[in-house]
Amino acid sequence: MSDPQPTPDGAQGQKSPKETLDPLLAEFYNLRSYGETLRQQLEMTQGILTEFSMSKAALEEIKKRDGKSETLIHIGAGNYIRTQLQDVKTVVVGIGAGVSIEKSVDDAIAEIDQRVRQAQQQMGTLQNQYMQVTGRMQQLQGRIDELYSQAEQGKA
Repeated sequence: MSDPQPTPDGAQGQKSPKETLDPLLAEFYNLRSYGETLRQQLEMTQGILTEFSMSKAALEEIKKRDGKSETLIHIGAGNYIRTQLQDVKTVVVGIGAGVSIEKSVDDAIAEIDQRVRQAQQQMGTLQNQYMQVTGRMQQLQGRIDELYSQAEQGKA
């Protein structure tokens, strides 16, 4: 083992507040960046859950009306066309990577339910990670404030 190195003020073994502060600040800024990424993922997952909810509600309404009803179809830029559904028995369901398959309305609803469960599980994991990150950031903030105070007292 090596002997403790003297600090700039001549003391041995003790890190100055500045030497202790630098790695804490680096960790704090990294956590802040990671926390922002987690927050964005939470927002995206919430948006996905909202979309699933709307899709499921539409499919359940079609099922309730035996696949026959009038509806509006969104054609983009806030524009819709009115159309009459005729005996809807299947739905084209995206399964990922740009691939879609045809499923019954009941199977499509079941698929949405499964995806909702997965998204909710992901949401819980993200929320847990976000809480851990913000908790650690609060701990670091307290220690950083303490070290800044010590550094200021050392200058006085």
